[in-house]
Amino acid sequence: MNKTKKLTQGAMMLAIIGAMILIDRMTAYWFTELVVLIVPIVVILYSAMHTVKDGLVLSIGLIIISFLLGNFQFTYLIYVPVGILTGIVYSLGMKRNLDKQTLLFLAIMVYVVGEIIASFVVYPLLGFPVATMIAQYKTAMTEAGSISGISYETIFTSAGLDFDKILVVIYVFSTIIVGAMEGVLIHLLSVFLLKRFKITDLGRVNIWDLKPNPVLAYVSFLSTFLFFVNRYVDNQIFYYIGMTIALLGTMILLYYGYLFVILYGVIVLKRNIGSFFILMAFFIPILLIVLMILGFLYGSGPLRRYLESKIPNQQS
Repeated sequence: MNKTKKLTQGAMMLAIIGAMILIDRMTAYWFTELVVLIVPIVVILYSAMHTVKDGLVLSIGLIIISFLLGNFQFTYLIYVPVGILTGIVYSLGMKRNLDKQTLLFLAIMVYVVGEIIASFVVYPLLGFPVATMIAQYKTAMTEAGSISGISYETIFTSAGLDFDKILVVIYVFSTIIVGAMEGVLIHLLSVFLLKRFKITDLGRVNIWDLKPNPVLAYVSFLSTFLFFVNRYVDNQIFYYIGMTIALLGTMILLYYGYLFVILYGVIVLKRNIGSFFILMAFFIPILLIVLMILGFLYGSGPLRRYLESKIPNQQS
């Protein structure tokens, strides 16, 4: 592809992002989240069409116009660089022909790290200290509980947990979850657009191909015991780290459990029961414990092998 066409495509992408930023400004920054989500995808598309080096050149232009046209709006200052870094790392992975699971993992990890740095380093420097954010969390949870007649502070206290410390853990955990969701969105949209524009086909994401990691399953299972151990921990730093790890382990087990329920329904029962099971779990909390147990058994291997035995072409 000649150099003129390459420059034209780059200029067109810069113009599109610039127009989106101006529209965002005219609507009082209603679409900022959309703009910062599109930025890494633009980098990925351009790098896939050309080279990662070309993607870096485009990234510099994206940073400049997002800062200038965005009137140095702090969301642009924080998340455009995070998105660009995600796009570059993802592009490097594509050039090295990494599989879809690895690309998804890279997108999630880079964005999660970016969210953590933004929340605990950049936001405080811009006048949004973590303590203030957590205080707002506490006010929101207290008001929400009063509407439904629930006292979250009483619930956590009766379980032997410090409500204020739990709020810090929730804040950290929510930051991680938001970063993970952004990474997933970037991955899914990139896969779709790369195929739609006939740049490259990374293939469809098959649930069966999302193979569990036995080591991660065991580590996640053991991490849940930190919920019981942490009540005896006096050091706040260790307490927060332990609770965050325990929550992450719980989420991983729930994820594996949900995968098993979906696959069991499709392979054995020939029905999609995953959504129904999750809906019932909201009304019958004990089902979440069941889901975690299923997740551990699926992630560690036994239930995965059971499903493999039910698929003819998987049998040896």
